[in-house]
Amino acid sequence: MQFKSIYGFSLEPGTWQGEDIFRPRGLHGVLTVSERFERFVARHGFTNLRMTPIEEYVWDPHAPEPLPNTKEGSA
Repeated sequence: MQFKSIYGFSLEPGTWQGEDIFRPRGLHGVLTVSERFERFVARHGFTNLRMTPIEEYVWDPHAPEPLPNTKEGSA
């Protein structure tokens, strides 16, 4: 199946085994992290990565940059 755009996604129940960092099936090149990993990043002050909640994730190669509904600090 070929996607034309993605506006948020969710994990299918039973497909996540509890990993802190993983690649969702079908989203090549996208790393997804757990909330536990997000807390680890905040606790240690890492600044060289951007976290976007999966419900706010947007991939649309034909959209204007930035998307009008993109919140400040989001992807």
